Amino acid sequence: MIAFVATVTFRLAFRRHMRFFSMTSLAAASTNPEGNIWIYKSQQDAPFPSSMQLLKDASSNIKCPLLKMTPSIPPEKRLHRSNSSLEELYNSKADFYREQFEQRVVKADTTRIQRRRVQSPHSKRETDVTIYRPDNSESKMKGMCLHVHGGGWLWGDSHDQVAHRCLEMASRLTAAVVSVEYSLLHHDRFNPVGDVIAALEWIESCGAKELGSEPVYVASGESSGAHLLMLAMLHRRDDTMPKSSLKDAWKCLNLVYGVFDLSGTPSIRSDGEKSAPLCGDELLWLYKLYCSKVQSDDSLPVDSNDASVSPLYADLSSLPPALLSVGTADPLLDDTLLMAEKYKSCNNDVEVSLIEAGEHGIGHFGFQENEAIGVEARLHALDFMKRHLTK
Repeated sequence: MIAFVATVTFRLAFRRHMRFFSMTSLAAASTNPEGNIWIYKSQQDAPFPSSMQLLKDASSNIKCPLLKMTPSIPPEKRLHRSNSSLEELYNSKADFYREQFEQRVVKADTTRIQRRRVQSPHSKRETDVTIYRPDNSESKMKGMCLHVHGGGWLWGDSHDQVAHRCLEMASRLTAAVVSVEYSLLHHDRFNPVGDVIAALEWIESCGAKELGSEPVYVASGESSGAHLLMLAMLHRRDDTMPKSSLKDAWKCLNLVYGVFDLSGTPSIRSDGEKSAPLCGDELLWLYKLYCSKVQSDDSLPVDSNDASVSPLYADLSSLPPALLSVGTADPLLDDTLLMAEKYKSCNNDVEVSLIEAGEHGIGHFGFQENEAIGVEARLHALDFMKRHLTK
């Protein structure tokens, strides 16, 4: 009953304060040609600021040029208007990811990559993963990073799609990066959260010993990967006593333009088909698919604002420090701002990185992956994890 009242209270406050959280106000905050990355670090006793105050309260501001924006996409080519099957949609990008791997991963680095299946010795959960090692094999690895790739639960994999970035992450952190090969929407067996939990449990129970790393852990996820990572962490916290043990094991979470509310935050619902490379209507279509594949205890499709699929409505207490990053041109902007507010209200440490004119995918894929501001945003996130890994 208490959890229900807390959830309802949060939803009412969420609707009441939406005037502070809008893509329009943040996108219009700067009219100069420079790109800004505003970094906000939560103060112990200060309330989480409104979106415009967030810029004023930023502890630092990184400036660099932002040159490229994704061209507008014709409505008929939008994902939610496609007549293709889910498997056809998956295959439409699989070849691109394979080519990307061949172009971006040099032969010498393939020796740092291992595909394997892991199993938790406690729950017997199993999943496939790809493990990436740092380029300096002579140094003992300082820990492990659980990585969960994005792709709208529809695309992507732990190898071809993300190898170049996971190799960078492993070297930057001097850590083993374990990227999860979770099930996707076109698979008959669809349990991506369970797959992430299996990797998480393996890392905690025997991963460090098997790979020869320090038993220190951080975690990172992008977009739908941030969504799955949050749900897996909440499961891990609630499945273990005391709950605070999660914070002892996992030093921080890196949540990059994450999905946290499958009922659709206002920035998504007001976006329609405006944004590129991913728009609000496409996200709502993906949310509906996800909820239709995840069944509740009574075998009915789960409600989109249920905490089991929308971590924004969950109890977020006793979680590790988190960095939440998002661009001001991303329809998922409100997801990050509201999650940061809720995260802090539950007495967790939170840092926010707001990237001016950043689209969905900035620093990770698309037109803004390797723009100066995208690289800076990505390196800031890696440095955040490194700081916590070596504390």
